[in-house]
Amino acid sequence: MEYSVNGQHFRYEAHGEKIWGADSVLLENSIDLTANKPWHETGYTIETLFDDDLYATFSKNVYSLLINCWREAGLPITDQFSLQDYHKIATDFETHLRAVEKTKLLSVHDFPVPIHLLEERIGALCKTPVIAKNPFDQQAIFHFRVIRPGKTDNNPLHRDVWLEDYDNCINLYIPIAGSNELTSLMIIPGSHLWAESKIERTAAGALINGIKFNVPAVTAIKDDFTVVRPSPAANEVLVFSPYLIHGGAINSSPDQTRISIEIRLWTR
Repeated sequence: MEYSVNGQHFRYEAHGEKIWGADSVLLENSIDLTANKPWHETGYTIETLFDDDLYATFSKNVYSLLINCWREAGLPITDQFSLQDYHKIATDFETHLRAVEKTKLLSVHDFPVPIHLLEERIGALCKTPVIAKNPFDQQAIFHFRVIRPGKTDNNPLHRDVWLEDYDNCINLYIPIAGSNELTSLMIIPGSHLWAESKIERTAAGALINGIKFNVPAVTAIKDDFTVVRPSPAANEVLVFSPYLIHGGAINSSPDQTRISIEIRLWTR
């Protein structure tokens, strides 16, 4: 799979059985939380997250939570450690995996501010009540995504809804550290409205560079397409459809780890 964004060219080779989808649009038979919004055609928007005082609390608690997680993983974290310097202490893949195990599948009870405040903010944007609890498996979780510069820490391009428990929701990307036009999440605007027949993908989780991913990977796209790298600033959130093709977000920064919070919300 080859694609370009911001003048940079990227490529990955996904191994495994490959399939073209049916001539149907998955979103047509699902809850579309982008419907009737100004951002429906693109499938995403960037919005202010919290008021200034609440964001200050959020940032402080994010820092404490990450530092504690990394220390539990055995990383040598000093006082006043800069989050974007994570790659300087997690220099090998085994250390990184050990740290990732502590920063994924975190309960929303540990979210940096009371979770109802996030639910209320996103519910207002989507104009419908939402909750950070998956009705498929009853999980109420969030993750830190930690992507080191020049490493293969990121997922390939994919749709979340190719996994059965991620439909009918809305995705959030909340930048924490080192998120910019060289590092942030990549998406293909409007791809949530595409028929599956436009996309070739692996039939199951992709194998890329010897690493097995849970998600199937896009391996080809019919016709022209555009990849963009929205870059929400501090106290902003990227809100996007799980039906959008996204991922492939290689960290092109020479010296900054990119850290973000990933969380999904469903209609109540």
